[in-house]
Amino acid sequence: MYEGTIVQNNKAINMAAATKSWFLLITLSVIAIYLPAFVDNRSLTIIGALVIVVLKGQQIVDIFMELNNAPKLWRTLFLSYILLVPLIITIIYLV
Repeated sequence: MYEGTIVQNNKAINMAAATKSWFLLITLSVIAIYLPAFVDNRSLTIIGALVIVVLKGQQIVDIFMELNNAPKLWRTLFLSYILLVPLIITIIYLV
């Protein structure tokens, strides 16, 4: 009986975090859509879009995949992938 209460409380906490994260993801998506309209510099637009990709990826890894509670190796691997791919794309476009 005690374990069920913990699970229910955990689900409530995760649902609240997931809802906040979902709103953040929607907001970042809208910003990414309108970013080229407000930033004239192509390089800044690309960097801004890639920063948004990193932020969204971090939210997905930590909140929706729940890797913030996983072993450090797995979380580190996923987060490094999220950082490395946009970094490589940024270097390619800026060079």
